[in-house]
Amino acid sequence: MEQHISYKRATILVMIITLLSKITGFLREILLGSAYGATYVTDAYLVALTIPQTLFASIAAAIGTTYIPLYSRIRVEEGPEEAVRFTNRVLNVVVFVSTALAVVGMVFTRPIVSLIAMGFKGEVLKLAISFTRITFPMIIFIGMCQVFMSFLQANNEFTLPALIGIPNNMIIIATLLLSGMVGPYGLVVGTLVGSVIQVAVLLPGVFKKDYRYRRVLSFKDSYVVKVVALALPVMLGSTVQQLNALIDRMLASGLPEGSIAALNFANKLNGFAYGIFTISLATVIYPLLSRLSAEKDMAGFKDKLVKSLNVITLIILPITVGAVVLRRPIVSVLFERGQFDARATAMTASALMFYSLGMVFYGYRDVLNKTFYSLQNTKTPMLNGVLTVLCNIVLNLILVRFMQHNGLALATSLSAMIMTFLLFINLRKRIGGIGGKKLIGAFLKCGIASLIMGIVVYWLDGIAAEYLSLSSTIMRFLILTLEIGLGALLYFALVYLFRVEEAKWIVDMAKRRLGILRQK
Repeated sequence: MEQHISYKRATILVMIITLLSKITGFLREILLGSAYGATYVTDAYLVALTIPQTLFASIAAAIGTTYIPLYSRIRVEEGPEEAVRFTNRVLNVVVFVSTALAVVGMVFTRPIVSLIAMGFKGEVLKLAISFTRITFPMIIFIGMCQVFMSFLQANNEFTLPALIGIPNNMIIIATLLLSGMVGPYGLVVGTLVGSVIQVAVLLPGVFKKDYRYRRVLSFKDSYVVKVVALALPVMLGSTVQQLNALIDRMLASGLPEGSIAALNFANKLNGFAYGIFTISLATVIYPLLSRLSAEKDMAGFKDKLVKSLNVITLIILPITVGAVVLRRPIVSVLFERGQFDARATAMTASALMFYSLGMVFYGYRDVLNKTFYSLQNTKTPMLNGVLTVLCNIVLNLILVRFMQHNGLALATSLSAMIMTFLLFINLRKRIGGIGGKKLIGAFLKCGIASLIMGIVVYWLDGIAAEYLSLSSTIMRFLILTLEIGLGALLYFALVYLFRVEEAKWIVDMAKRRLGILRQK
């Protein structure tokens, strides 16, 4: 039981840190817009980040993802010293390859930028080339950062990996606040320095976990080869998902004005809501599942998996219902000002509703993908991802005719549902039943509680709209916050009464924390 509580505590802590990181990231974007606006400087800067932060980061993340289960296996079978040697071999290969790519990129920056930003000419092209030449070394530190993050997570240290986004954002924020003094080149250099700081933040924790650096470089090492082999399907799966988003935008471009923007804002809200919780949970559960898989403890493996999926259900289902019921006030409070008018609010709110329908399945998908990775199976998520994209395309073409941009959002949700069911079927074939009755039971209890909460919140929102003046943004924000707060209290009271085990854990943990505070 104590192990469960520890795992829950780690998840909640990572959620809090992830939220703070997202807030500082949001502030960074606001200041970027304030300092440079929608100008060629901003365009050049964003293109300069494309290769290190988009292209190479996905490669590094794939390597980090496949590193954890192999590290766990080596640690169990061959001991911690051999696991550290394996870490050094992976790190040195990543640093060698990324350094070579950085050098090549700095030499051939012009043709690379011309390919990525084909429409750039004149001054904006020159600036983008100069910026990109500065940002190319970032890939070295991104690669190092990913290996160290994976090492810490494999050793049950989750705080530092979750924290690194905050100092990085703060450095970029500082350069934006001082933009009048340092200029756009200061921003680019600050972004590079931020990537170095991320590695520096991780190092104390890495050494605390008995890591010692050794200059060992081998491209033929069997485990290193396996890391690369397992990472390739992960990278392909990531590429496929990006293709999915691209197809959605292509189809939306033929719809009425504002459709792409509505989908973008709605998707950002949807991603923010479920990402904080599911990413945090997946981050914590992945090393644990990898270790249990390496120890061949399938009973413990299934138990932790079921509890993780039930936590997703517990947290995401009420958010889904809340997003559907309060979609208009949420969008209005956050975006409705300036050029974002009532029509834009209506379009974004409707898209948010249809995106939200798949929210819990996005969470299941992320956890189930990590489950297959922990079993050293990266092909199944990749193949399911390809099938899902094909399904999404078909649903897009059908639904867009009747529902316009809402059809694209609904197609995304339906595709996520289909992918989730496919992953469940494949997992059952791989490890047998995982406890379907517990999953369905928790889903029904949380679903009923969410529906009751949704009805009450809808009633409260109707009363507020009828009897209160909602012309002020501050008043609308306060009312919305109150509705969300009351809805959350009602929901957790209901799931506690319904005896949802994961809800009882949260209540018990809160009681313990309050007891500690009283003692102090």
